[in-house]
Amino acid sequence: MSIVQNSSRITYPLFRITMTPQFLADQVFNRRRALGISQSELADRAGISRNYVSLIERAEAANLSLNVLQSLAAALGVGPAELTGEAQEAHTLIPPALRDFALQAGLSFEMVDRLARIPRRGAEPKSPAEWQALFDAVKGYL
Repeated sequence: MSIVQNSSRITYPLFRITMTPQFLADQVFNRRRALGISQSELADRAGISRNYVSLIERAEAANLSLNVLQSLAAALGVGPAELTGEAQEAHTLIPPALRDFALQAGLSFEMVDRLARIPRRGAEPKSPAEWQALFDAVKGYL
């Protein structure tokens, strides 16, 4: 995957994600502080070094990969869109039956977001059981 970075913006062309390093830094810092965790604990959860977390929070990280962005988001309990600012632009509506299924199954926000965005032919699942059937059919691809 190609990543374009200059001093003021990071762009992931394939996913149409563009953000400033400072915006990402603020999002990561504020979310980490809200959770009451240290940089070391966030690093452990995300599978990266504490030094890299520090660089990200100071907006000094170079070549931030999409995998790191996704790992950070999961470690912070949010979707990648919330860290990049996309969540402010386009919200995914989570149907009540999907919410109920997700709570029963203990799915992460990222997984629920992916399920909600799956293009479907025909009717949307209307019950938690129908969402379970859809999830079972596609979970290997999510």
